[in-house]
Amino acid sequence: MAGRNIEIILGGLVDAVRNQDPERITEFLAADLVWEGLEPGLRCDGREQAMGVIRNRFAAGPLTVEAVEVIDAGQHVIVGLRGPGFNGTLGDLDTVGQIYNVFTLSDGQVIRWRDYLTREQALAAAGASDLHWQ
Repeated sequence: MAGRNIEIILGGLVDAVRNQDPERITEFLAADLVWEGLEPGLRCDGREQAMGVIRNRFAAGPLTVEAVEVIDAGQHVIVGLRGPGFNGTLGDLDTVGQIYNVFTLSDGQVIRWRDYLTREQALAAAGASDLHWQ
């Protein structure tokens, strides 16, 4: 199932960015999703609240991704995104940065989504700090 989790996340995100269509993300978010952002207290409870944030981001201007890193961590999928606006500063859509999302899936849907500024934080949160690259 883990390999399928990557397909679900990467397929949905790639389609959303390629088509500038945030609705493609809706398909893999559970109705009771919890999304925790970078800032303390920045949280969305439920798919509809999360989609409001996502729709606003897409409406603010084209979403551009310069690089993507995807890590299979069992029920978690870690996605690193680099490009304008991925810098951890709300409202700054110009400064190029990188952010890491940890998606926790159950039955093919994201039940929890957490954002991190570093790869190390994301790996630790997903319980994948011991992953070794060859």
